[in-house]
Amino acid sequence: MTTPVRVTVASLQVFLEKMIDYAGLFAPASLNMMASVNNYSRYLDHSQRWALGRFVLPVARLDEFLSVQENAAAAPWQLSGIISANIEADLAMVEELNRKTPGAVIDSLEVRVCRQNEIELVRKHQPTATTAMYEIAPEHAGELLPIVRSVGGCAKLRTGGVVEEAFPTVERLAGFIARCAELGVPFKATAGLHHPLRCRRPLTYEPNSQEGTMHGFLNVFTAAAIAWSAMRAGGTLDNGVLATCLADRDSANWHFGEDAMIWRGGGEAVRIDVHELRSMRSQFALSFGSCSFEEPLQDLRELDLL
Repeated sequence: MTTPVRVTVASLQVFLEKMIDYAGLFAPASLNMMASVNNYSRYLDHSQRWALGRFVLPVARLDEFLSVQENAAAAPWQLSGIISANIEADLAMVEELNRKTPGAVIDSLEVRVCRQNEIELVRKHQPTATTAMYEIAPEHAGELLPIVRSVGGCAKLRTGGVVEEAFPTVERLAGFIARCAELGVPFKATAGLHHPLRCRRPLTYEPNSQEGTMHGFLNVFTAAAIAWSAMRAGGTLDNGVLATCLADRDSANWHFGEDAMIWRGGGEAVRIDVHELRSMRSQFALSFGSCSFEEPLQDLRELDLL
């Protein structure tokens, strides 16, 4: 007997659409280029391929990527290029790739910045038709997020790593999301978001790996939806509600229906309809980087959400 395919409800599909940027080259997976490219090619035919975002790679490894990627006959792969400290040279490589290579396009740039002049340098040399995502440490958000807004950029927030110290507190994460919402700055999250809900798990795939408390992508993007909805309604943001959402470990507090997502973990239920979710995902909380595409989806199935 054939197992029936479960139909994904509308609000969950809108919530997850193009959410997972595949970063198999990066820790903790740390796959080689061939394995990462083969995985992404396979994911393009996955039953939940609508949840797949860009392929993430360092611009410094473009030649290696092009030597193994063979997708020129199909639609170009959308890439997110990690810019090194050699900003001008990397951006020149991006421009050349986009001009000459039919099988791939870098339309998203990710660059770590600590100072205003680095943002200005990226803006000065940024290729056309690309979006710049500036990775900012939460402690520099107050200083740098207004500058990111002024240049029409996006923020990038590191939500974890392979050591427990790399994970920001829920309060700091709530503050960053709230400030992005107040300024109208879109953001991408990266690192440590393999699982839907806040949980304690091994931090790497190595045997006997150190465990740590990890943020969940369901938490982060629901908190973003709450912040986005509050600002769109002209209200005020309650960072305490965002922190409560980020800390919620109970999947029973989430309900995805055909017309709305509901979160009940903060006392009064919060309802975000599909239209609001769609605008939030396209204009505010853009995606998250993960070294696994299948693990986040499998976890959602185990929670009976997908």
